[in-house]
Amino acid sequence: MTRAHQRGLSLISLLIAMTIGVFLLAGLFNVWLQTRNTFNAQNSLAQLQDAERMAVTTMASIVQSGGFYPLGDNYSTNPAPPSPLFTPTNVFTASGNFAAGQYIWGSKGTSGSASNPSDTIYVRFMSDGSALDCLGQSQSDRALVTNTYTIDASGNLKCGVTSVLNGATTTTPSQTVVSGISSMTTTYGVDPGGTGSATQYMNASAVTSNAYWSYVRSVKIQLIFTNPLASQTGQPATVNPITRIVAVTQTTNSI
Repeated sequence: MTRAHQRGLSLISLLIAMTIGVFLLAGLFNVWLQTRNTFNAQNSLAQLQDAERMAVTTMASIVQSGGFYPLGDNYSTNPAPPSPLFTPTNVFTASGNFAAGQYIWGSKGTSGSASNPSDTIYVRFMSDGSALDCLGQSQSDRALVTNTYTIDASGNLKCGVTSVLNGATTTTPSQTVVSGISSMTTTYGVDPGGTGSATQYMNASAVTSNAYWSYVRSVKIQLIFTNPLASQTGQPATVNPITRIVAVTQTTNSI
């Protein structure tokens, strides 16, 4: 074959082909980037929902356990029944901010405070040997357990546990249960008139000033989580609050 019959791509044709290829690659990259961003966003939202569910579920379980004690031990033969027999007053003895017979107490946080940014709730129960505290730890039979929930300055839902058994006190330092919480607000449904259900909701300070802790019938827990997509344009810093009303099944005043 002579040189006159050898043909190839001209420079213009090569430039056109490269330009088309670049546009195709740019389109494919854009599709991949959008797909990745969508996947990451969905994954972040799924993790947020899991954190919300875990927070309200664990807190609700502990609040519902408040005031429990193993009444059946009064009729036990092995081990021997307690002496004196268990009653709300001698099980939940006066200690710190708790009056005798009281098993729920709380304090109101101060917005923007570095040391006390959120509400705090304390819940006491006596274990029957199978009960779990707010950290998922098994507690011994007849141990008096105090669970403390609060939010630290870094947005972590923290839980600490103190248990007392046969005069010995064991304290488990606060540990993170769930992260990414902007604030926690707790209000308490009280029934000072003895109607059988909560007639009004008060914050912890109001309950304390009115001496209504023994009349608490329910706890309303509101958590506001930070938005995992807040870095994206147009996204708010936090998501809509989640609220859970938890009935207090034990009572320290007769209805």
